[in-house]
Amino acid sequence: MADRFSRDARVMQPSPIRALAKITADEKIISLAGGHPSADSFPMDEIRSVLARFAASATPATFQYGQTAGRAELRAAIAGILKERGIEAAAGDNMLCSGSQRGLDLIGRVLLDPGDTILVEVPTYPGAVACFRNLQAEMVGIPQDEDGLRTDALQRTLERLRQDHRRPKFLYTVPNFQNPSGATLSRGRREELAEVCQREGVFIVEDDPYGELYFDEADRPKMLPIAALGKAEVIYISSFSKILAPGLRTAFIHAPADILERLELAAQASDLCSGTLDQALVLELVEGGALARSIGRIRGLYKSKAEA
Repeated sequence: MADRFSRDARVMQPSPIRALAKITADEKIISLAGGHPSADSFPMDEIRSVLARFAASATPATFQYGQTAGRAELRAAIAGILKERGIEAAAGDNMLCSGSQRGLDLIGRVLLDPGDTILVEVPTYPGAVACFRNLQAEMVGIPQDEDGLRTDALQRTLERLRQDHRRPKFLYTVPNFQNPSGATLSRGRREELAEVCQREGVFIVEDDPYGELYFDEADRPKMLPIAALGKAEVIYISSFSKILAPGLRTAFIHAPADILERLELAAQASDLCSGTLDQALVLELVEGGALARSIGRIRGLYKSKAEA
């Protein structure tokens, strides 16, 4: 009865991330396999405080449908976060989505047709592999070393694809503490990657869930997003999952205006808007300073775990 399913459905494969979740739900398991934040990193006291205020003073608007692009106040706060990361942005230059995995799916749906070629690191984030495979994209791998994606291999791959009359739609990269390799793309490589992609007319999809989790302040300049270099067209996606809590399902995409417009249309047709209660909670945690305090505490927590 396979003919009852669409072509997309017939090629879908389960996400290994979800398979891991069944195992890591066991509190006796200490898993180093997935990008799951430590439960003791969640700022529970401040989350409880915010929820208590909501319970006492919430209005119907908190529970009503919201704008597809997200709550205006939170988008403005995210513009401030982006500025701290070196990316000049206004509130209208980003949109919210229900987790970065949802963002990857939206990006794929807006940019990819079945059979399109994209470039990915080898190895790359398994959730992205599942997303792009389900959209029937052909992934071409670029090897990494201790400094991240090898730009020499990228240039050779682009030349080979050009000879085959194939032009990649985009390059997908996780430059900071890459999942699963752990490599961080060096500053020189970031510059080279941006220059190569600009010259070849290839979008960069920069996935940055971990960039705030460096251990020492001296490491901060190494985390400068590729989107901050201003040398290529970059779709930058990040999340509050690793720095607040993943159950909030709040992520954001910074992209050129024409792409944001299409991403919003795609979201309108799928989930209308991300959770308004989640957005309200995240906004309170950002504006009240809980996010900044949480990040500082998390860096110390993870540093001690890494040393152990």
